[in-house]
Amino acid sequence: MKTIRGKITSFFTLCLAVAGVLALLYYQDALSLRQKIYMIERFDDLLNNVLELRRYEKNIIFYRDAASLEEAMVYLKRVEDDYSNLNDEIVSIIGTAGPAAFGHNLEKYKKILNAIIVLKGSGGNQLQEESLRAEGKALVDFAQLLIQKKRSRIGQTLKRVLIIPLASIGFLIVLAFVIFRFLTRVILKPLLLLEDATEKVARESFRPIPYGKGKQDEIARLIASFNKMVAELDSRQEQLVQSRKLASIGTFTSGIAHELNNPLNNISITAEALMLNYSDILSKEISEMIDDIMSQADRASQVVKNLLEFSRTERAGLKDLDIRVLLERTLGLVKNQLIVGHVRIEKDFSPDLAVIRGKQQDLQQAFVNILLNAMQAMPDGGTITIRVGNGPQGYLQIDISDTGAGIKPDALEHIFDPFYTTKASGQGTGLGLSIVYSIVRTHGGYIEAKSELGNGTTFSIFLPIHAGKEVVADDTQDSGH
Repeated sequence: MKTIRGKITSFFTLCLAVAGVLALLYYQDALSLRQKIYMIERFDDLLNNVLELRRYEKNIIFYRDAASLEEAMVYLKRVEDDYSNLNDEIVSIIGTAGPAAFGHNLEKYKKILNAIIVLKGSGGNQLQEESLRAEGKALVDFAQLLIQKKRSRIGQTLKRVLIIPLASIGFLIVLAFVIFRFLTRVILKPLLLLEDATEKVARESFRPIPYGKGKQDEIARLIASFNKMVAELDSRQEQLVQSRKLASIGTFTSGIAHELNNPLNNISITAEALMLNYSDILSKEISEMIDDIMSQADRASQVVKNLLEFSRTERAGLKDLDIRVLLERTLGLVKNQLIVGHVRIEKDFSPDLAVIRGKQQDLQQAFVNILLNAMQAMPDGGTITIRVGNGPQGYLQIDISDTGAGIKPDALEHIFDPFYTTKASGQGTGLGLSIVYSIVRTHGGYIEAKSELGNGTTFSIFLPIHAGKEVVADDTQDSGH
């Protein structure tokens, strides 16, 4: 009954049941009417036989007709037969007292008539004649009463037969009204909501439809799917904007990085040559200044390297990877920083993890950036929890949570933007999470961040599963250790 199909099926089943009951009642009343008409014909025959009996009764009393005695006995026998055959029907109409009285009258009438026959048609005495007329009148009255009662029942049956078509018409009117209300409330109204929401989606106004709470019918599931689609479109729209932003900035930064790379290399080489060739004549202060030049040149080169890494979008060198092995090796890369920062690692890996396909060094860089961000959010130490399991259909989910101070809501939506950073000036370039975002997107996945001030931050990385493949053992996976 929760689905529209179930409601329609139940509704029309009920309609068919009501129609079947009405048809059955109509058929039963028609059969009953036919039976009553047949019975009233039988009662008419009984009355006619009684009247014929009384006609010969008059001939016997007034005309002393001996031949009428024989005819009277014939009709008396017919009345007795009719009474015997109709006894059950008579009882159903007027109860048991009526037939008993009729039988008593009939028996007395027969005795009187037999007594007159004994006199061989000479007629009876006055007392016999009066008794015969009285009993005959009682027989006629009873037969007429039966016909009256039967006609009354036929009238009642006719009323019922006429009421059923009227009830059917009323039922059809109510049925049409119920169907109209059902179609309007359950189907047409939600479809209008869908139509309006679809037009808003076309105008890029992504809003879920507030409908279907507590319902489980087809329309509710359709609207729930629509809301899910709208949410996905909204998410994909943000991702598309982010991707376009990153692509534009990537193209721009790639050109700048290449232009800066050569001058930085020249600065670094010149400073090194200066130190090597003139170290014996340079003062300590000048040597320190040259060291500072080389250090800052190296730092600038690292920034350029990050810019080039950020702008890179190719997916070359993808291999089947076991996420457990990948994360364990990544943790090995930051083992010392974890010890120094008093950070504890908790791992929760599902036993039935699927294989992913990617580039180990890129994914390690993404995980390292997130781990370093988590450690920097916990300057006094804390716990990083890594959970890995099957995520949405077709994706593997890696959650990395810290117990740091968290990120403000207005800053959370910008953390993947290039050059955006919540750190103090000079402590970061704002490219770390942008590079993570770019690497994850390059691998066909997506990343989400959830944070609450005072309760830490969780980064959720979703990577597509490479189904049906075994993990390939590759010695090159150990490079970078």
